[in-house]
Amino acid sequence: MMLKQTFAGAFVFFALAPAAQAADMPVKAPPLAEPPQQATGYVEVYGGWATTRITSTDCFDGECRSDSFRLNGWALGGAGRGNYWVSRDMSLQLDAQAEGTSYDASTFRDGRFSTHDFLIGGHWSWRNPQQYLFGLFAGAGDAGGGIAPAQRHAVFGGEMQWYWSQFTVYLQGGYDTTVGNINSDVDSINAWFIRSTGRYFINPNFLLEGTFMYANGNIDFNFGVPSQGFQTWVWQAKAEWRFPTAPFSLFAKYQGSETKYDTIAFDTETFNSKTRDHRVLLGLKLHMGDKTLQQTDRAGATLDIMSPLANPTSPLMLPNFGGEIEVVR
Repeated sequence: MMLKQTFAGAFVFFALAPAAQAADMPVKAPPLAEPPQQATGYVEVYGGWATTRITSTDCFDGECRSDSFRLNGWALGGAGRGNYWVSRDMSLQLDAQAEGTSYDASTFRDGRFSTHDFLIGGHWSWRNPQQYLFGLFAGAGDAGGGIAPAQRHAVFGGEMQWYWSQFTVYLQGGYDTTVGNINSDVDSINAWFIRSTGRYFINPNFLLEGTFMYANGNIDFNFGVPSQGFQTWVWQAKAEWRFPTAPFSLFAKYQGSETKYDTIAFDTETFNSKTRDHRVLLGLKLHMGDKTLQQTDRAGATLDIMSPLANPTSPLMLPNFGGEIEVVR
């Protein structure tokens, strides 16, 4: 009789707690899930083609002139992200990311030029890999270096993720601002932004992702004219596949972005402009610790930082406000 009770208890225990290690242990409440691997991360490198179109309208004494010109170039970038579980429900992620674009600008005054940006940041998160993530992020870096010198900027805000079956929803919002005075004409550039990302896992190693970001900002001048507003939109589509027997994944990504500037007036002159960018990128990732893309998403380095001032069309990257860009005629 005692033997039958022992086997019956072991059967119930295994049904409720598969992680148990011994069938002859007394029946008890199932233990908490094992914590994720304490430290994981990845590094990535990518490159591809970029094209940018700038349009502007300049009116003086009622007479208007419109210009439109295109820049073609090649982009090269990379990132490294690492996640560390501080406790069972709290994690810290560190980021380092950079991108540069070399433009063929034969219609411009300097012929050819390059822009670049880099950002170093971190995320502090309260998370449950089965359900949700809530956190704060902050970062700082430089952006620009093409037509105008690169400028230091800082970005910070809050973020959350929600997990359901094969879906992940990622929401992020914050504020991005230059640090210190830019030059004798421009005091500062700043923007608040919101971002949403949706991920769908066809299987644990095949990911489809879509992202949208909207930013609203201002350029503050030093010479007595009102601030100039601008709005930035970013849209992205990405597919990523990881080798099932190797710690590498490949991804293809399309990114589009547009920054539209409000009309600004200088005495009898008005000026407005718009910059739109398209780029197609291919990349390679090396994963450390995680076994699948879905495991990275739920328990690893699942976060990133989208900075509106480091976007390819931002006022820091291509400062075409106030007629800054001049076409060689």
